[in-house]
Amino acid sequence: MINKTRLLAGLALGCVLSAPALAEEYSGFYFSVWGGGGMTDMPSRGDIDATFDTNWVQGILDNIADDYNDNPTNPGTWTLTDLGRDPSSLDDTTSVWGALVGYRFNKWVGMEIGYVNLGEVKYDFDGVLNSNLLTVNENIDYAMGYRFSSAGPTASVVAFVPVGQHFEFNGKAGIFLADTRQTIRITDVEFKENFYHERIDASQTELFAGIGATWNATPNLAIRVEYQKFFDVGDDDKAYEQDIDVINVGVLFK
Repeated sequence: MINKTRLLAGLALGCVLSAPALAEEYSGFYFSVWGGGGMTDMPSRGDIDATFDTNWVQGILDNIADDYNDNPTNPGTWTLTDLGRDPSSLDDTTSVWGALVGYRFNKWVGMEIGYVNLGEVKYDFDGVLNSNLLTVNENIDYAMGYRFSSAGPTASVVAFVPVGQHFEFNGKAGIFLADTRQTIRITDVEFKENFYHERIDASQTELFAGIGATWNATPNLAIRVEYQKFFDVGDDDKAYEQDIDVINVGVLFK
């Protein structure tokens, strides 16, 4: 009986003494760099075509000509007429990258602070306009381009679910301090000069979430595959606002 009591006491004491060691195995800082691909829920190419239609282009050209003609020192009357455009192109997939510093409190919970660049959406079309001033009448090739990009810091709470010795699942939710920029340009193709340039900036706090799986290759190195979703990036009052889905692979250094 005494031997059993001593054995149980020894086991209990061993558990108590080993608990900090087990906690230390999971707690601590880690650093990660990652990259992947993103997909936005931009409007369709046809819907964007309807936004940047012939009337929109012609309105820009009319304003440029009016500004010139309002100057009394300019001779003659200048007209700019949109003659039409080629089919447009839309690339709403992006190259995404980021980096983060995390701290794991225990086996189950941690937090991460990072930076993410969600890449750039591109919409383009080429066209021809007619310029007429005094005796000079010429057709000019132009290119119209729209760009959407967003980047900024992130902060999130992370939950971990270990599965075996080397694998674990993780889920996260947090905020994205988005610095979003949208630019529109109409450019003279030959002289590389802008007829028109508009930049729309929006700085907002957005939400994001993600799920992933991690393979702990060594005590100091791990590989994480993750899906993340960034919600309502941009400013719908100024221009487009969209969700961005990201699939990425990262290397974690512990």
